[in-house]
Amino acid sequence: MKTIFGIVEKERKPNKKYVFVKVLAEYRDHQLIEVQEARLHYPSEGEVIWSPAPEDIHAGKVGFYTVEERNEEEYTGRPVYSKFIVRKELENLKYYEVFPIPFSLAQNHDIVYLIQNGFDAPQRFSSEILLLTNDDYLVGPCRVKQTKEQKWVIDSSEDKLLEIRKKGMHLVKYNDKNVGIERYFVSTMLASPVEDYLDCATNDRIMRYALKTLKDQQQVQEISRKVISQLSELVSDLPPQVRYERIMRAIELLDKYQITKEDIGQFEEELLQYPVIQRKIEEKLEGRFAAEKARIEDEHRKVLNETEQLRRKKEHLLVEMEEIGRWIKEREERLKKADKALELKIKEMKDNIFHTLVDLLPFTNLGLNVPVHNASDDRNHSEWVVKDVDETTVYYEDINHLMTSIAENLCMIGMQENKAWLTAKTIIGAILFRKPVVVKGEFSFELSQAIGWAVAGNDHLTVFPDIRNFTNKTLINSFSCYTRPDCVKSLHLCQIENSPAELYLQSFLDHWRVSIDESLPELILISIKEESELTDSFIQKLSFSPVISANEMITTPDIRLLRKTHRLVFGSIPARLLVEGKILKEKSSEFNNFVEIVQEVMSFTKQKEAFKKWFRLLEDERFEEEAVSVWVVKVLLQPYVDREQAKKILEEFDSENILI
Repeated sequence: MKTIFGIVEKERKPNKKYVFVKVLAEYRDHQLIEVQEARLHYPSEGEVIWSPAPEDIHAGKVGFYTVEERNEEEYTGRPVYSKFIVRKELENLKYYEVFPIPFSLAQNHDIVYLIQNGFDAPQRFSSEILLLTNDDYLVGPCRVKQTKEQKWVIDSSEDKLLEIRKKGMHLVKYNDKNVGIERYFVSTMLASPVEDYLDCATNDRIMRYALKTLKDQQQVQEISRKVISQLSELVSDLPPQVRYERIMRAIELLDKYQITKEDIGQFEEELLQYPVIQRKIEEKLEGRFAAEKARIEDEHRKVLNETEQLRRKKEHLLVEMEEIGRWIKEREERLKKADKALELKIKEMKDNIFHTLVDLLPFTNLGLNVPVHNASDDRNHSEWVVKDVDETTVYYEDINHLMTSIAENLCMIGMQENKAWLTAKTIIGAILFRKPVVVKGEFSFELSQAIGWAVAGNDHLTVFPDIRNFTNKTLINSFSCYTRPDCVKSLHLCQIENSPAELYLQSFLDHWRVSIDESLPELILISIKEESELTDSFIQKLSFSPVISANEMITTPDIRLLRKTHRLVFGSIPARLLVEGKILKEKSSEFNNFVEIVQEVMSFTKQKEAFKKWFRLLEDERFEEEAVSVWVVKVLLQPYVDREQAKKILEEFDSENILI
């Protein structure tokens, strides 16, 4: 086994796994020994085969390889063959490529200019190079790189002293047909001693070196003739040759380009007028400011962290104070409205008592001429009752048909489909569990009507309580308008905040919950457009009845147009079809998780069984996971618990990312 130095002349063919390496020299005793008659020593073409060759191999690759002789049967009988095969590429061995230049050593300035500004060469250098002068001197080695202009320049940002030696060794010559020139190579173990150095440093690096040397040895504050004089004194001490040459060049540069202080001042004024210079100065200042800021922050990190924590705490407290202020203002406004409403209701009650006493006293028997109050003037007409009788009724045969119609009506007035289905199921639950449904907000009337018509059709009563003389008796009397006692009937009490209804309704609802009187409605809808302390107090007494916010569900519904085009469903269903055992699921998959989260925030023992029924009713494959839990919290739990408790529960369910 031996080591050869060679070059890949041809690209590897796509369907071949091998390439041939042209043998240029053998590597022995750290030297390149050129092979004479390569075809004789490396038959048949003076090449060795490299198989398998790396996929990224390319023509022009130069390197060292260990090769060994192959068995004759592997190549005998082939017109073109290789007696030797590459076993390994030796990447740790290095070489220099020698590049001839058209200058003698005496033309050192031209050589430096060539190295700094670049020279043309058709080949690609993959090693450090030596420059060969026309008087047989080698300059280097140095590494070069190719510029955008395809010129080769010295690849170094440091001071670069290139060794100079006489060419005292044989060069390996190779006629490179791919680039059309002769190329020369030599081992990195150069036999000739160094005779001198070529300084390739630029003028600005020369100046920096000279001034640094001056600063290290003598104190100066300005660049002037004094500097030049001191540099001359340093040179007179006869430092090493390179140092001498650099300082002499620095003296020459200073002497040539010396300017006065006045010139510098005028030059600065001129420069500072240009936006480019101003931006550069600003960038420098910003950079230094950022660095100094980072240093100070690093030194006082603990204090800064404490300050940041206090700042955040202050912001949090300010937000809390703002929320508390809004809450207090809202409560004060509600309290004023409640006081005003209470005064009005007390006055109405006093008037009612007075009129009742007048009606009962026998003034006529006493011969007194006292005007008698006619109760029929207001009490017999203490409310406005509306019942639609001309609409075509759809008769439902099962609960699914009823829920579909409710959802269709709600989608017609602008409700999103999932919310429409959850609302429809909630209405079924209100009928099954004998719970009134409160609808709040600007569009509470429209939403309640769409639900009532879908459930009971022409047996849906809309009652507008009189602002002065509402009573439970007159309300019950209105139920005589129902025509089908065997079917589900619906009642909509509108805008109760404007009447005494919110004071009297609780007793009626208590009666309704336990009554088996078939003349009473199965579904009661209560709409509230404007909330107040009294309406809040009224809702709190309803014991976890559904409270639906119309403003969060629909926007600007044109219910009149839908009525005119007969697009809203008016339906009817026998009351006997609404039976818990046939409608509720046997088990809930989501309820236990709901209870676990709620009990982390509040006590929930008394309501568990009632809420479990709601889950058995509401759960549906069309809703995503935990959607029912979020709906139950918003509609059945939130109106009856502390605001912060409800907020924490909803955060646990990640309600903002659940689509309902």
